[in-house]
Amino acid sequence: MSEAEAPNPVNAMVARFVDRLATLSTDEWESIQHRIAAGGFEQTMLEASRNAAVALAVRDLISIEQFDHLYRPFLVAIPLHTLHEPTTLD
Repeated sequence: MSEAEAPNPVNAMVARFVDRLATLSTDEWESIQHRIAAGGFEQTMLEASRNAAVALAVRDLISIEQFDHLYRPFLVAIPLHTLHEPTTLD
């Protein structure tokens, strides 16, 4: 199946997620760290980022609940809808 035919193009979404991580503001990082702590997650930001990227990569293979659990810390700072379309440059 080509990337265009896949329901959730893996490579593009994961790449956009990683690119977006690199541009997060200090407030956005703090928001993510707060969500990790508030959710009772015992993991570092690196682990949480890796888990979210993997969840995006295997989204079609895991349950909605599993995906939501793994991606939840990033949902506010990096909404899923922003990963579906390429970011446009000014």
